[in-house]
Parts: sequence; structure tokens; C-alpha cells
Amino acid sequence: MASCADYYAILGVDSSADDAAIRLAYRKLMRVYHPDVNRAAEAAEQAQSINEAYACLKDPEERAAYDRQREAPRTRAKPNFTAGQWSPPRGPGWQPPRPTATVIEVEPPPHKIRASILLLALIVTFVIFAATSAIPPVQPVAPPVVTVSSAPPEAAN
Repeated sequence: MASCADYYAILGVDSSADDAAIRLAYRKLMRVYHPDVNRAAEAAEQAQSINEAYACLKDPEERAAYDRQREAPRTRAKPNFTAGQWSPPRGPGWQPPRPTATVIEVEPPPHKIRASILLLALIVTFVIFAATSAIPPVQPVAPPVVTVSSAPPEAAN
């Protein structure tokens, strides 16, 4: 269990989410970040963290231990900000950081590869055409002529 990772945030679910919601969030994220679907290095790292989060949250015992560990720092004494203690800086227009979405575009194969495939297909076509046109055509063979007579066969004595 990584202590700095928030598994619920990684999967995008609330800490009170049930098993079905966690499984659904995991499947949706893996459809986007799975290495077979998305070849970017960031996607592989994201998929690894998604797998780690799901492995922890799908097991009820591990999830309970994770929740206890996650809640432990919150039980410490909280500073009293009204008594003049430190508070996070908030200037004009301050907004809390938002998660950023990564758009990963899959590039089509280069034109050189497509051109090479077409050239290879053209060469194969010409070779097959040349090989088949060099063979002399087969002359049809006339079937043997069979005569049928309508006279009754003579009896051999």
C-alpha cells in the first residue's frame, strides 16, 4: 500500500462507494489506460496505479486496513487557524488545483509503410500475371465419337 496515493481519488470514487461502483470505475479507467489500448508511457504508469488501487479496494480486509490508515492522520489534533496559525495562501482568483486530463492521440502508420505495402502488392500482382500468361493455353481435346446404331444386334451362332 502506498501511503501517499489516494486510491479512491485514483479510481474517481467516493470513500463510501460500494464494490460494484469501484469495479465499474476500474473497468472504465482500464478501457482508457490499458497498455494494449493506449501505448503512451503515462498511460502505462496510470494503469499500474489503477491496478494497485483496485487490488487494494476490491478486497474487504485490505480496504478496511487502508481506510484505517487513511483516517489515522485525520485523528491528530488539527491546527486552530483562527488563533493566527499558518493557513494555505489564497490570493485573488485562487482556485484549488484540478486534475488534468491527458489526451493521448494514436498516430496512424507513416506513409512510407503504406506506400511499401502497396508497392509490394503491385509487384506480387505483376509476378502472378506474368507467370500465368506465360503458360500456353490448354487446347481442348475433342471427345471420341461414338456411333450408336438402331439395328438389333445379330445373334452369334
